[in-house]
Amino acid sequence: MNSGWANFFPYFAGALKIIVTAIGAYFAIKWHFDEDRRVKEAAGVVFEPQSSLKKLLKMLAIPVILTVLVVAVIYATNWYLD
Repeated sequence: MNSGWANFFPYFAGALKIIVTAIGAYFAIKWHFDEDRRVKEAAGVVFEPQSSLKKLLKMLAIPVILTVLVVAVIYATNWYLD
């Protein structure tokens, strides 16, 4: 295998796989929490709204975690193939 698509594909496929799995896991967990909240609200339990700091931290944490995972996959794959 000389240079070309064959050398790039493991990095691309690994990063894409991790990103898609992380997004799916996020929405699955979010759905379960939302469903639990809906059931509890129907039962009359009162919830306090989230603080803006907590919302901001959530919004910043997801891209940072995904970036770290992509970089880790790239370096791990590069280390394994060398």
